Amino acid sequence: MRRQNKGNGGLYAVWFIILVATVAITRFYGLESSNFYGIAETREIVVNFEGAVEIKKINVTEGQSVEQGMLLVELSSPDLMLKINQISHQLDQLKAQKGVDKSEIQSRLRQLKAEKAAKESELRNQIAQLENQYKINKSLLSGLKSISGNGGYGNAEGSSPMELKIKSLKEELSLCVNPLAIQIELFEKILANSKNPVKIQVERLEQELTLLANENNKLNIYAQISGIIGSVNFKPGAKVSPFAPILTLHTRTPSFIKGYIYENAYADIAMDEHVNVASLAIADRNITGVVIGIGARIVAYPERLRKHPDLQMWGREVVIQIPENNHFILGEKVLITSSVKKPGGVEQLKRLFTPSESVADVLLACKNFLFEEDILPIIPLETQGIEASALLYLKDIDRYMVLSDDTPGNAPLVMLMDSHGRITRETAIAGLEKIDDMESVAEADQGILYISSSLSTAKNGKVKETRKNLVSVQRQGNHFTLVKTIDLYSQLMTHAQREAGQPWADFILGAISKKNLDMEGMMYREGSLFLGFKAPLMNKESVILKIDEIDCAMETQTFKPHQISIWRSFSLIPGKGQLQEGISDLLYFKGILYLTGTPLMKDKGSRSGTLWKLDEATGTPVCLAHFNDLQPEGVASGKEKNSLIICFDQGHKTKSKTCKIKVN
Repeated sequence: MRRQNKGNGGLYAVWFIILVATVAITRFYGLESSNFYGIAETREIVVNFEGAVEIKKINVTEGQSVEQGMLLVELSSPDLMLKINQISHQLDQLKAQKGVDKSEIQSRLRQLKAEKAAKESELRNQIAQLENQYKINKSLLSGLKSISGNGGYGNAEGSSPMELKIKSLKEELSLCVNPLAIQIELFEKILANSKNPVKIQVERLEQELTLLANENNKLNIYAQISGIIGSVNFKPGAKVSPFAPILTLHTRTPSFIKGYIYENAYADIAMDEHVNVASLAIADRNITGVVIGIGARIVAYPERLRKHPDLQMWGREVVIQIPENNHFILGEKVLITSSVKKPGGVEQLKRLFTPSESVADVLLACKNFLFEEDILPIIPLETQGIEASALLYLKDIDRYMVLSDDTPGNAPLVMLMDSHGRITRETAIAGLEKIDDMESVAEADQGILYISSSLSTAKNGKVKETRKNLVSVQRQGNHFTLVKTIDLYSQLMTHAQREAGQPWADFILGAISKKNLDMEGMMYREGSLFLGFKAPLMNKESVILKIDEIDCAMETQTFKPHQISIWRSFSLIPGKGQLQEGISDLLYFKGILYLTGTPLMKDKGSRSGTLWKLDEATGTPVCLAHFNDLQPEGVASGKEKNSLIICFDQGHKTKSKTCKIKVN
């Protein structure tokens, strides 16, 4: 009995040691879930130029501190100068030709007027002399009784030779003067209209010269922010290809922290959570940051952040925004502490021995397996938020065009974003004063883009004039210029009233009557524009309208009979028990129509949505991925092969986000 107890005591000791080790490990990973490491990083601006240039002068060196507005680089473009010289020469020629042509026409006109006056005066004098002679002869003959009648004077049947002569001279006057008058009138019209063709050419060339002069002014590149020069990649005299990075500029202090949280503890961090960021090098140097991004996959820890460099660790990336007035050094290693209370020991033990999932909680595959990349926040140039509503990849400049449905003062702003979610440029559409609630963009032919407002009713029950329009825009590189504007809302209503009884017309008229019209998706295909409506539904189905010959409609500012029709209608219900969705964007990519949808009725404070693929043979939408806590507003083709980029609008208080998805 004693021996048995002794044997059991040894077993109990072993179990006790295992329990202590387990608790220690649990506490260790509990600490890891509350405290994790990161690296202080910053927003970097890449200085480049959209055309081939030559470096004239570089005014900064690597590591130099610069202030906003300081001249960084002076460039020269031989091609640009050649164009400017050619247009200036053409202008000089046109202006000189304009003066010569006008002088020649005026000289010929004076000559014709003088010739007409001389001819008219000569013939009128002859006619006046003959008429006087005729009167004298007639009065003399009237006193001679021996001559019967008037002797041929004044008789209509037997006109005298003098009368015939007068009549002949009057006809000659008409025949001679009228052609001269016609020529004078013609030359006067030529003189009046001769200014127009030359004037139009002059104005066009002057506008082109102004644009080229503006481009020439951009050859001097100034610092967009105050900061520090990172790298200088060229020397004076070097020739640089388009969009090649000339130098980089970053802020003086880090603007965000990239941390990594252990894979079995990644659920312990949440979006918009406040965390404490502390320096490991200097005591009492800490600051409060906000979580603005959580990676959607498990990745390997950087070697620098591993406790044991030889031991591989896996976790989830966390992006934390920190105030600009911080004392951290770029690249500094920091300790991040979460302020949220963590689960107890039982939950930690359960989590410790439960395999982690590599698919983000926010993305659920519906039918087709999708491989997802990080969900990144869109980082704006300035402090104002972005409510991303539409997305388009511009291959020639390797940038994503981002639209926001809310801009300061309804300005027509276009933002260009790199593949890391950073807005590198913000520009206005030249020639367009205002546009409200931009919700969709479609790329047509020859650099033309179509951008539309939602056509939706405001909270006051009215549709704003700035929310009714469809605009066509000419894009050249990263410059956008208005081509045409059409009041799409009014034209749809007017045309629908003319074609009342047609399914599409009844759909539009019903939506306008109920004030629930909301158009958020758009695509261009073979000369036609397709409009995807989030609301209303037609027979419980989402609707896509097709407008044929959209270019002609933009030019004439009206629609022709039977130009509009319903192209597709279908129901978007992700799964059993889930809310029905309306269309939030359209994308025709490699022969397949992709669309995003968001719920028609939203739960307060929650956001969700789905990526769909339309089977054109059956007209049936196929659910590809459903997003929890994310509202997909735009979809575009990605930079990589067979990839899509989706942007999410999280409201004005939270940063918009993007993610990359692989499709077959």
